[in-house]
Amino acid sequence: MLEMGRSRPWPEALEAMTGSEQMDATAILDYFAPLQAWLDEQNAGRQCGW
Repeated sequence: MLEMGRSRPWPEALEAMTGSEQMDATAILDYFAPLQAWLDEQNAGRQCGW
């Protein structure tokens, strides 16, 4: 994908590598799901200051 450089738009390069022009973060979200659950538990009842 990097070899294509700026010669082709990045969605075309992504499709050449993965077979799809769409990006999907599902695998990353699944990997970090236990951390997210723990953080949600730790921050229960707290308000963001901004």
